[in-house]
Amino acid sequence: MEGVYFRQQLGEGINLYLVREPKFKTVSMSIVMYRPLDENSTGNALIPHILKRGCEDLRDTRAIQRFLGQRYGASLNVDVLKKGDMQLIFLGSSVISNKYTIKGEGVVSDILKFLAGLVERPLIEQDRFRDEYFVQERDNLERLINSRINDKIQYSIDRCYEETTKGQPFSRYRYGDAGDLSRLTAEGLAGYYRTVLAEAPMDIFVVGDVDIADIRDFLDSPPALGERKVKCPEGTVSPQWDGAPREVVERMDVNQGKLTIGYTTGIDYTHNQYVPLLVYASILGGGPHSKLFNNVREKASLAYYTFARLEKLKGLMVIGAGIEISDYQKTVAIIEEQLQHMRNGNISDSELIAAKMALTNGLHSMKDSQMQITDFLINRIVSGHNMTPDYLIERINEVTKDEVVAVADGIKHAVTYFLTGDGKAGKEETR
Repeated sequence: MEGVYFRQQLGEGINLYLVREPKFKTVSMSIVMYRPLDENSTGNALIPHILKRGCEDLRDTRAIQRFLGQRYGASLNVDVLKKGDMQLIFLGSSVISNKYTIKGEGVVSDILKFLAGLVERPLIEQDRFRDEYFVQERDNLERLINSRINDKIQYSIDRCYEETTKGQPFSRYRYGDAGDLSRLTAEGLAGYYRTVLAEAPMDIFVVGDVDIADIRDFLDSPPALGERKVKCPEGTVSPQWDGAPREVVERMDVNQGKLTIGYTTGIDYTHNQYVPLLVYASILGGGPHSKLFNNVREKASLAYYTFARLEKLKGLMVIGAGIEISDYQKTVAIIEEQLQHMRNGNISDSELIAAKMALTNGLHSMKDSQMQITDFLINRIVSGHNMTPDYLIERINEVTKDEVVAVADGIKHAVTYFLTGDGKAGKEETR
């Protein structure tokens, strides 16, 4: 990584990564625990929201807010991430750098200890999470899961991926299944969390204007998680699609159709064609320079939006378009024409240059976001690659048209998913 990069093992399966970037006035800190994306996905999604409610040292939200307020209004955010076939329990905070505090207070180390306290000393009473917190956060998670249909574009992407990877871990929704919530208990989830603490690899990320000296207190007393037998989740498997494409039509009360087409690429982060794949996807549907934008949206006036997007950790790609329901077949045909143009090498120099520029600009912008830097590090860890943003920029600029065409030959159409109206909500047809 750019900036001063430091890694230190703190314990069995616990690593700290520090990226010193003086341009930031704040320090972003995150703790991530890695779990397989399996039948425990709903419990994993619930855990961070219960952890944020209190720990042995700070037993309720008021105490936590007071603590954060006394550290220059530091933030606290929790979530669960989906990375390939893994689910990541995430706790994060951002605080002003020690260099900008009034009296040089060591707030960075304070916040790291606070996050570690939420993880290692959760509020478990009589072998169960506090009932009040459990019930409230379970109900909040149920509402979150049920609200996924409100964002029709993201819902369509998720559903297309689910159909493309049916029966595989990746087909599970990031936040789990609302139907599983009734089977969870405060006692059972607390017991499962002890298993997480004993088994889950844990990474701690610190990004900002920070030195080792700023976190020395934390390094001298890292998280004490007891005896651990770390079990690393199995690596992500990129699917291969050899059969005929399937068509899935789902009906809801919508006026605009959401067309999402899923493909397998067979290429993940570690593949030698990964960078040419980035350029391929950018030419196809990465912005105003792309074939999809110019042919589906501009020339044919068929789409309100259109894009091609990679799921880089899984070796998948989706093409999305918001269309009039009556334009379904016509849009599918023009999209396939653009894919055929890519296979045939009908790529202009201007398209290649614009695609590379869009990608490299995105990588340069990534360096200006602490959360994007953290996400890049997480992707490196999950995938096992060791590329840096600067390496990617250099390699992108070297990609030739022939390399892009070679990628195009391996793109396999798996699923066409169409979210449409004209029927009872939730009705689904598969052909």
